[in-house]
Amino acid sequence: MKRYIYNYQTITTFSKPIDMHSFLLRCQPAINERQKIENEHVIISPDYWTESGVDAFGNKIIFGGTTKPQNTFAYVSTGLVNIKDEATEQDEKNLHIYTLQSRLTWLNEDMIDLARSLEHFHLDMAEHICSLVHEMLHYVPNTTNVDTPAWEVLQKKRGVCQDFAHLMIALCRAKGIPARYVNGFLTGTGQTHAWVEVFDGKNWLGYDPTHNCDTRQGYVKLSHGRDYADCPVCRGIFRGNVLQQTLINVTLHEL
Repeated sequence: MKRYIYNYQTITTFSKPIDMHSFLLRCQPAINERQKIENEHVIISPDYWTESGVDAFGNKIIFGGTTKPQNTFAYVSTGLVNIKDEATEQDEKNLHIYTLQSRLTWLNEDMIDLARSLEHFHLDMAEHICSLVHEMLHYVPNTTNVDTPAWEVLQKKRGVCQDFAHLMIALCRAKGIPARYVNGFLTGTGQTHAWVEVFDGKNWLGYDPTHNCDTRQGYVKLSHGRDYADCPVCRGIFRGNVLQQTLINVTLHEL
């Protein structure tokens, strides 16, 4: 078992005060067969009421809001997490929904043709698709956005970790492999990362097509869903016509 210390900081500044701000966060590490929380702390800007719960996918959430005018919104999630070396998570809840196309992973003709070309691969199909996506796509920031579907990523042949994950998910589902999108932390310093979990009939196994590897070491899971739209780390609404700027800093280190 390995121990990791994580620190996730986000601050959003607004060009002028906003009001009636509500938010929903998925910024706490998940608890499952692989991943146990030793301790954790979440700090959120003053003046906000907060509640905790879980969403429809079983992810831990914090939601809240304020009616007071705000110039900034900030939160910090930090703590220690223990992770088993085995790449297993035995969770079969709602398994069928991870076999269906979703808004960001639906198939066009090019993707169907690509999936058909994989027919002769029978062993380690998910691992092969992970490698294929890694080889096909170039990591180029600012060429896609959070609403870019997998078929467009395939056309552009470039994107970021979210796009690599969506394309792998779409191809896995096309081959009958249950697959889901994962948000979390990757060892080092930067921002949140996205990868894929596939169900092998018994366990959920993690693959990172951005780096062409499994996720047994150096990864801490926050949440999962059918695609990004189900599990963003932060989502919110407010009243006001303003410009906003968000700074994110993530650190994850093995102890």
